[in-house]
Formats: sequence, structure tokens, C-alpha cells
Amino acid sequence: MTNFDVVVVGNGVLGMATARALQLRHPQARVAVVGPQARTGAASAAAGAMMGCYGEVTAQLLRTDAGRAKLAKGLLAARHWPAWLDGINDALPEAERVSINPGTVVFSNTKSGTIEDENYAAILQALDEHGEAFEILDPNRIDGLNPADDARACRALYLPNEGSIDAARLLRALTALIEAAPNLTPVDATASALELRGDRIEGVRLADGRRLSAPQVVLAAGVWTQTLLDSVPELARRIPRLFAGGGTSLLLDTGPRAQAHVLRTPNRAFACGLHAVPRGGGRLYVGATNTLFAQPMLRTSPADMSFLLECALDQLDQDLCAAQLVAWQAGNRPVAIDTCPLIGPTSVEGLWLLAGTYRDGLFLSPLLGQHLADRLCGGPGLFEETFAPERRPIRLYTAQSARAEALKHYVAMGAEHSMRLPRIGWHHAFPRFYEQMINGLYDDLGEDEYVLAPELLAIVAADRARMVPFFRDYFAQVRQAWS
Repeated sequence: MTNFDVVVVGNGVLGMATARALQLRHPQARVAVVGPQARTGAASAAAGAMMGCYGEVTAQLLRTDAGRAKLAKGLLAARHWPAWLDGINDALPEAERVSINPGTVVFSNTKSGTIEDENYAAILQALDEHGEAFEILDPNRIDGLNPADDARACRALYLPNEGSIDAARLLRALTALIEAAPNLTPVDATASALELRGDRIEGVRLADGRRLSAPQVVLAAGVWTQTLLDSVPELARRIPRLFAGGGTSLLLDTGPRAQAHVLRTPNRAFACGLHAVPRGGGRLYVGATNTLFAQPMLRTSPADMSFLLECALDQLDQDLCAAQLVAWQAGNRPVAIDTCPLIGPTSVEGLWLLAGTYRDGLFLSPLLGQHLADRLCGGPGLFEETFAPERRPIRLYTAQSARAEALKHYVAMGAEHSMRLPRIGWHHAFPRFYEQMINGLYDDLGEDEYVLAPELLAIVAADRARMVPFFRDYFAQVRQAWS
């Protein structure tokens, strides 16, 4: 057994940011950072890394206190990035330094449904409420946006204070800093279980049988955090369960191209919106799909590949047909059952969570890493922990509003998949088909107290016979845990 002061489980951006912040906060602390070097299926390695929170705003986010609390953390994180990057870059050779590419264009088109109009309006509302700078653009005169005639943008705005970062470059920079630090130890392995003595953490057990001992353990392993929690069933059932938000993206070599900024739609069709992110050197990142699974998605599917290519060529730039494919990427966002993050200490003394960050983990990483480092060292942290790990699932929907929201997303999916319907009467029949399916799924679940978020319906719809009993049993366990 190897002894440390802190074991951070997870070598994605969140885990490494926590280790880096611990080094700055407590240079003598011996910290292990555990995770497989390949990072297969991890969110960080496949991330588009759009840097901002206004582009992610949705109408649903603004309707609840929990949603507004998530937005508040994003606004706070934005203020931490400049100093955080300065600290990273000061410790790196100039050729390895990382910077944010500023500027995001949010555009809305007709390849979706009313959910896109609502979310575009919500972005404008949030910008206005917080006095954030933006500019209304002519949607027909945007560099890099050259869609097919039947997918033209109808509105657009420019956010000068949002943008993107190269996720791979950021991962390499953090890895280099951790490998160079005398008190930080990267461990190329998979953690398989937590080691407890009574109600205290003692360390973690690795898949190869080794043990790492520490009085403080941080779980920041993305979707794989659930496996570790399941090794302590009594604890696991008091923490909202994690699922995998599987996403597919592609990297293209486009050669010289007039796109300086992120191009993205509002969030729609259960996903984070279609987006194209310039990577420099003629590279363009295009993503991403979002389908929730009970287990991580390690490889992309032909269905997602076909869909993403069609979206890129129809809605972004028809001339991308001449680009060269560099890579397909698959990643898994960690999504809690209530879609809210899990941040802070647990009832197991010395065990902390940074999980369930969904699409926001990389953007929140300086804030969350420094917050948890301060808490581990006995400080108050940087914000109030409104999303404590041990809690009942947060109720973001009523039974009625969840069904209505799910219907909007399903209709948007049909439009984005270019579904063509007979003109006479089918504009009523098509939504009714989805409405019947949605109502059937929610009726089968029979749950009014803990209403399943609409995006999690995909898990139920994919395997109704197995997943309906699974969720019924899960919510029964939640009631028992909190009775």
C-alpha cells in the first residue's frame, strides 16, 4: 500500500485541476492522481471545450432556483479563468502554453422546433439580466456559416466574452505540470473500489490489486465515479445516480477557412446544440450528439456519425464536403439523475465528490478545483455548496412540465433529422405520436415525486422492459434512504 495525503480519482480536467490547486494551496501535500493514461471514453479528451455559460442557457434553466444556481457558478467560473491560465502558462515553455480563443456566435435556424426559439430567447434574457455584452448579427453574413438554402440561419448574436479552448492542449499542459511537481504522483491505473474503515475513508483499491492509502479521497472520475460509489451501497443510494451522456464529435482538416470564432446553435433536441469550434492550423471540431446511457459509450456509432456529418454539411458549411477527416471522437458526460452537479463532502469522513457536471465540467474546472482544494485544507471554499452530493434528487420538473419539455425535444429531433411529413394534417399527427410514447413511458414509471428529466427518457425508451423496473426500484431505494 502506498501512502498519500490525498488521492484524486480521475485524470480528466476536473481531477487534474484539483491536484494543481492542491499543489498551489498546500505545496507539501502528497497527492496521487489516478486514471488510465488513454482516457478512453472520457469527457475531457473528446470535449469541444466551448468557454462560456450564456451560450448554454435554456428556458428551463431559468425557471428554477437550481438552474439559476448552476448559471451563477458558470458566471463565477468565468472570472477565475484568466488568473488560472496565467498560473499554468507561467510554468510552461512558450510553445506549450494554452489560451482561450475569444468569441462565440450563437445562431438559430429552422432545422429544429420551438425549443430552439425558447432557448434563444432565454440566452437574450440572461444576457440582459446580467448586463453582459453582445451584438446582434446579420445571420447571412457570418464567416464560416454557409448552410444549405433550406437550413439558413434566421437570427444570430455575437458573445465577445465567450469562446473556446483546445481541450487536448489543456490536458497536455496540466499533465506536464503534474508530472513535473515533486509532490504530485500520476498513477496510470483504474480505481475499482473505495477502502473504508467504519465511517472514514482509508484509500482506494485499484483494478490491478494495488491499494493507495490516504485520509482524503476526491472522486472526480466522471461517469466512472458511479462504479466507485457502488462499492459502498449504503452511501451510493443517498447520492443521485450518475449516467453517461454519450457524445460523438469529429475533427476535420479544412485548410484555410474564414472562421475565427465558435459557431453554435442554442441547446436543442436533448443536446448541446450543433457547434463548430476552430482549433487552429486549419483544424475544425464539429459536435456533438448527446444520448444518455446506463453505461459509458466507448465508441461512436454509424447512426451518430451519419447524423453529425449531415448536420455539418447542411447547417454549418456546405463546403466542408471537401475537408479531410482527421478523427472521430466519443466521450461521456457525467449526468446525475436530476441533471445537477454533485460537489462537496459526503458523510464518509474524508470522501469528497466532484461529479455530475454534465456539459460544464471543463469550463467549471478552475472554480471547482480551487474550491475543493481550499475545503480539503480546512478553508471555507469559494462558494456555497448548493449541490451537496448526499441529497434527494432535485425536482426540476412537475410530471406535466417534464412531458411537455420532452415533447418539444422529440419534435426538434425529427426536424433536425430532416424528417419530411405529408402536409395535410401530419403536423398534428406527428407530435401526437411522440406525445403518446412519452406519456406511456412516464405512466410506466409511475413517478410523481421524483420526475425523471426528459433527456433520461432515452434510457427507458431503449430498453423499456428492463429500465422501467430499474428506475422504479431506484426511486424506492431513494425513499427508503431518506425516510
